[in-house]
Amino acid sequence: MCGLLALALALKAASTPAEEPTFCGEKPTSSAQGLSIGRTNQGEILGAKELKSNEAIRTLPLRHARRCLHWGTPRLVATLQRAAEAVRQSSPGSPPLGVGNLSRARGGPIHPYSRSHQAGRDADLAFYQLDEKDKPIPAEDLLSFDERGHADSGKRRFDTRRNWLLVRALLEDKEVDVQWIFISLPLRQTLLEEARRLKEPAWLLERAERVLHQPTDSRPHDDHFHLRIRCTPEERSAGCVG
Repeated sequence: MCGLLALALALKAASTPAEEPTFCGEKPTSSAQGLSIGRTNQGEILGAKELKSNEAIRTLPLRHARRCLHWGTPRLVATLQRAAEAVRQSSPGSPPLGVGNLSRARGGPIHPYSRSHQAGRDADLAFYQLDEKDKPIPAEDLLSFDERGHADSGKRRFDTRRNWLLVRALLEDKEVDVQWIFISLPLRQTLLEEARRLKEPAWLLERAERVLHQPTDSRPHDDHFHLRIRCTPEERSAGCVG
């Protein structure tokens, strides 16, 4: 009996996932000007700003909210808020933009979640989604979408229109210089086709073609956008790289 009990306890322990690390309780460094320092995979943030949820944008509730990785440079946070609001204005009735990992309050490594996200210039953004009846529904977590834009055994679909509106808002934002928006190749193609269908300006389409990119050194990003913005001249003077 003791042997059976020990075996049962061992199997239960093996089947229980390790508790995810969290970074709650960390406070940003004080700085009159929020700055990204170093590289995205080896950096820090001075004067980080917290992303706060509202009707237009929210931290994903199932896993990401408890990680406390909702900090970024003030420019990044403001850009996300503007882009989410732009989608709502262009497409009334849109659910809030779901946000995954940003950075820690002072930056630094966020293992095991990512090698980057260390300097306040990265953001993981859930895709806008539709249900089986083509109604927009809020993202609860990051879901992988296949080459047809289907997820969760076809119960959810990639909301091409709203996802393009988000990309457009980010690329049109004058306050930031978008370096990359990582996304899988099939979903990238879907978004570019939507831009052509809408007859977007040539400069915007060309910019989207350069910025939308499937990374070669990590997962294909079929479950979220990974936004990265460039350093400002002031940040480069303080040691920002990228």
